[in-house]
Amino acid sequence: MSLISIISFTVFFGILLSSFRKGAELLSPAKVFALIWTLAIGLAELKLSRLQSEWDIFSWFMLLIGVLFFLLGNYIAYVINSHQKFIDLHNVRSSIRSIKVNEKLLYSLILVFFIIFSVSFLTEYLIEGYLPIFTAQPDKARKMFGVFGIHLLVNGVNIILFLIAEYFILIKGKTSKKILLSVVFLISLSSFFLLLQRYNIFLLGVMIFGFLYYSGKHIRFRTFLIAFLIMAGLVVLIRTVRIAQFAEYYFYATSKMKFPIKYAFLSEPYMYIVMNLENFVENFDKIQFHTYGLFTADFITALAGIKHWVADYLNVDKFEYFISGYNTFPYFWAYYFDYGMMGLAAIPLILGFSISEIYYRLHRMPNLVNLTLYSIGFVIIVISFSSDPLTRLDMVFNFVVIAIVQYFISFSNSIPQYSGSKNE
Repeated sequence: MSLISIISFTVFFGILLSSFRKGAELLSPAKVFALIWTLAIGLAELKLSRLQSEWDIFSWFMLLIGVLFFLLGNYIAYVINSHQKFIDLHNVRSSIRSIKVNEKLLYSLILVFFIIFSVSFLTEYLIEGYLPIFTAQPDKARKMFGVFGIHLLVNGVNIILFLIAEYFILIKGKTSKKILLSVVFLISLSSFFLLLQRYNIFLLGVMIFGFLYYSGKHIRFRTFLIAFLIMAGLVVLIRTVRIAQFAEYYFYATSKMKFPIKYAFLSEPYMYIVMNLENFVENFDKIQFHTYGLFTADFITALAGIKHWVADYLNVDKFEYFISGYNTFPYFWAYYFDYGMMGLAAIPLILGFSISEIYYRLHRMPNLVNLTLYSIGFVIIVISFSSDPLTRLDMVFNFVVIAIVQYFISFSNSIPQYSGSKNE
């Protein structure tokens, strides 16, 4: 094990263990980001695959720009807010739970979104004529499945599932309605499961966890571990169905793993984490020209229906370069592709600052809008090692609708401020 791996893992476990002491807060932005990236870097430095390479100093420099400037944005927000009132975690939770929610409107919106999803799902199935899970090659079929416009509404399943989870967290009683919503939840989740899209489900789970963390009671380490295992199990189940025709040794062999074959089941999770970093390090210097916003504003061109037309016209491919079959990159890949080193530094700085500002706003004025926005920020941080949801139309659509709903279902979006000390 290299010195970098030892240092990374030491920092990771130090931060993690300290986060569960009494009065500590696990989900502050800098802490979560540091946990994600120390783990990813520590694993990458193990070099357990022959597809990986040793990084030179300049490669480290480029990679760490996107990491350190995000943390710099966190720090700038910390300095700006260091002398302002800061409500501790306990009072944030109490404030969120005391918010009066328009239960009837929330319930009605869930049913409306469910109807839209159901009609869209059925329409898309009738047009396509198949469902990915029932095809001979489900992993390929899931990438081809989808009708422009309609598929966006199908991907809106996250809106339904999140709002149902919110209903259960915030609304007391209403047993009959909760039974119906449980059925809606299961139908929506199982229907979307047939499309084999684990990315959406993973992000949904992370967002619900973030929302629950600030709206529920104290979350013990055991509860955190159980929730993590359930979400990991669901993601693994989707993955297993997608590649049922392949054995574990296939990933082991194609990934050129260095450890014994009896540990082949570790190949995909390991490669899923580390190859994002390897892809950036290996390919950033292959970018011959920059696209000045094309990929950063990907969700806008996708919404306008010109995404692929523009890419074909300019003859550019966001993921033209990648190692073997691993075509995912860290969140700052699009920013570097668009703007070079300026984008690699400036946009992570802005993101780090913005997410931290939302965090401090939540601790000054706990309400559903601020909590939901920070839950979105939490998702962006957690998945930052492999993608950027802000450049995906389906994710931006879900985020925007969920946030707008919070504004309308809250009878009061302003909670009296508490005096408190900073407690990250």
